[in-house]
Amino acid sequence: MALLEMEIYSQCLTRMTELYVILPDPGKGKKNAQGKYPVLWVLHGATDDYTVWQRQTSLERYVNKAGIAAVLPSADISFYTNTDGGRYFDYITEELPRIVGRMFPISNEREDNFIAGMSMGGFGTMKAGFTLPERYAAMGIFSSASFIDLMPVMEPGADPRHPLNLIRELVFGEWDLSKVHGTEHDMVYLAKKASESGKPLPKVFGCCGTCDGTISTEREMFEWMKKLDNPYDCVFMESCGLHDFDFWDQWLPVFMQWLPIRCGS
Repeated sequence: MALLEMEIYSQCLTRMTELYVILPDPGKGKKNAQGKYPVLWVLHGATDDYTVWQRQTSLERYVNKAGIAAVLPSADISFYTNTDGGRYFDYITEELPRIVGRMFPISNEREDNFIAGMSMGGFGTMKAGFTLPERYAAMGIFSSASFIDLMPVMEPGADPRHPLNLIRELVFGEWDLSKVHGTEHDMVYLAKKASESGKPLPKVFGCCGTCDGTISTEREMFEWMKKLDNPYDCVFMESCGLHDFDFWDQWLPVFMQWLPIRCGS
């Protein structure tokens, strides 16, 4: 197994940015017919960076056991959205796979590409998976929801410099997030659009702690996805827990076992 810490230049972000790449032991890797590894794109939450999953969970061990690669990028507090400060969505879904794919034996086939994240990273996972369902075979949503439903109006007297308030205008372009329903920032809208597109839909795994503030909206989201005319193949798990890595590290190996990884060489 190899853990590589890298700095690359991104044209989408117009600067250097960091990431981890995890490659399995050659004898354990599940390479496809082209000799490429399946890959899990792992997204961090707000106020975190590319190191947090590696520091706070046993992701490296689980990935190696599964015989797949993983890529852990940094995306600031962007909610994985194209903004004036950087085209983060394009970076994660287009530019980064091209760069990493040129450097390492990572598959670009849909059946070998998975994406997951917690909190803001779960939002980014939904944004990528629902916008580009033809790109990912499966997605993992850890304690997330459509944040525009969680923060519709900023409370009077709230600090506009707080990270989750600052992003209202800088990322979503609106202080009142209830006004961006039906846009690229609305995960319900994107999920429905993908369901009606006729494209293959990714399988969806979700989990959330029962003491987490996002639990109600995430439950509702998964129940709704199952009832669409063209429903998602999805599962939702919950257990006692908070919005923290104590909970996420418990469910990460369950997610890894659930992933539809093809048998390889």
